Amino acid sequence: MYGFTLILTLVVVGGVIAYIGDRLGMNVGRKKLTLFGLRPKHTSILVTIVTGVLIAGASIGVLTIASQDVRTALFRMKQIQADLKELQNHFDEMRWQRDIALQELVQAEEEVKLQKSSLIANEKTIQEMTDYIDVLRQQADQLEQEVAELEESVQMMRENYALVSTAFWQIRSTDIAFSASEVILTTVLEAGQGRAEVRAQLEEFMLEVDEVAYRRSARASEPGKYRAIFVHAGVLDFAVEDALLTKGNVIVRAVSESNTIPGVPVVVYLESFPDAMIFSQGTVLASREWSPDSGVEIDRVILQILNQANNRALEAGVALSREWGAAVLLPGDEFLNALYEAANINEPVNIKLVVANDTWRSKTPVELYLDLEPVSP
Repeated sequence: MYGFTLILTLVVVGGVIAYIGDRLGMNVGRKKLTLFGLRPKHTSILVTIVTGVLIAGASIGVLTIASQDVRTALFRMKQIQADLKELQNHFDEMRWQRDIALQELVQAEEEVKLQKSSLIANEKTIQEMTDYIDVLRQQADQLEQEVAELEESVQMMRENYALVSTAFWQIRSTDIAFSASEVILTTVLEAGQGRAEVRAQLEEFMLEVDEVAYRRSARASEPGKYRAIFVHAGVLDFAVEDALLTKGNVIVRAVSESNTIPGVPVVVYLESFPDAMIFSQGTVLASREWSPDSGVEIDRVILQILNQANNRALEAGVALSREWGAAVLLPGDEFLNALYEAANINEPVNIKLVVANDTWRSKTPVELYLDLEPVSP
């Protein structure tokens, strides 16, 4: 309806302008009027041209006034074309991005499928690992129970070893309270003390020696300062002076002068040794060859060479351990390990007692370890 009205308006306006132009042309021709000094003929032509121009201009003007589309086409065509081209480019780009997004979507769907497959496989693997862990836990519980039983056995063997070791040091001979040259007790005099301090420490030490002798059935012949020992005159004075003249710490040992039976006093003399390193790490204190075919149990051989190692340490001036009653110590684990290892030995071996660390006289007991070395053919 809008287009029909516009066309009708253009026809009417064009007809009016054409009519007016025709009338003007006829009047100009009849009256032979001239414009701008032109001939009548040329003036008529000019009027006709102007009429045509007015018709075209009026048509365009009417269309421009009446239609937004016409105004847009006349004045914004190039801008519209540029915008259209930009939109086309943007559309092409968006379509390209859409194609890429579709490809990525397809890839993502494939990856999701793969992940689902992998997840199913992983769930299966996790279940298998869980079952395996349960089996391992059961084995660990069983092993823990076995270890607990072994620890109980080891503890019993350690206690037996301690009893045997104590008995070995205490029962050396029948009906003898103290053997000749037996070290009864040891003390360490630290350097830098005065005469009075050294003497007081030695007097206290002699009282301790007397107590040890009394517990081992020694008895003094008559009441006096000591209940179980006898000390010659000057022994204590000599030990004091010797300690004051020695640089560094001094190890003092109370030694039985001779074999002593129960009920009689122990004649005691004192030995002094300057503190010094006497055994370096790796020193072999005692050794003996042992064969599984010898008919002698390995534990008896170890105890025998342990006695030899103790005597060697005492001869070197090592302080006697009050806790262990000896100058050397073989840890129970070493003893038990040797017993376990002996069960698998088929050839003769050298049993060695080796010093575990650098040892000074004042360090007691000397810690040892066992070394079972195959005998060279």
